[in-house]
Amino acid sequence: MSDDIYNRLRDAIVSGELRPGERLRDYELAETLGTSKTPVRHALDRLAEHGLVEMQRNRFTRVAPIDLDDVRDAVALFGDVWIGSVRHATPLMRDDDVTYLSELIEDMQSAIAASDVAAFSAALRTIAVAYARIEGNTTRSTVIEFLGPQIRRFSAQARGDFDFTALAASTREIQTAMTQRDAVGQRAALIALFDRVLPAVIDRAEERGRRVGAEQLDA
Repeated sequence: MSDDIYNRLRDAIVSGELRPGERLRDYELAETLGTSKTPVRHALDRLAEHGLVEMQRNRFTRVAPIDLDDVRDAVALFGDVWIGSVRHATPLMRDDDVTYLSELIEDMQSAIAASDVAAFSAALRTIAVAYARIEGNTTRSTVIEFLGPQIRRFSAQARGDFDFTALAASTREIQTAMTQRDAVGQRAALIALFDRVLPAVIDRAEERGRRVGAEQLDA
């Protein structure tokens, strides 16, 4: 029960249905979801661990604001984990692994072509997890899954800040190097993606936030 509640609340926060600062009262959630307060509290504890909600001293819970520094750290760690997998996974790749990864990259390319940020974020996570599984490293998979909600939440709120041309170019580089089983080339493409392309999205979102704040002060 707490898993189902966690998933429903997580998805509502990630999509923006539950906005930053919105209070989450366990008794109200329990009544709405038709359950007791105990599984709701367990779900809220898990959401707090992922940085999606904040527990206040007086025991009320609210949806956490999006902290861009935390997002930068999450993106950097996600990249480090994936890049770390490449060196170990590439020598282990069989033909069916390459075929599967190619299909996943094509899904990511389709999402980019459609300017679908949610699908792009989901594809990115799926591919990174696939590398970790080829490597046989469950710890990397766990870290990627842990970071996923925070990154997807930011992405949903920053759709207009994505440079899909740059993302398409990075994806083509990853695909070319992967099909050639070129670990050095894959690492270089991923470093460019996580050190330049994705941080630029966060920078644009931050600048947009400053402009909106300045406009509100002037109004």
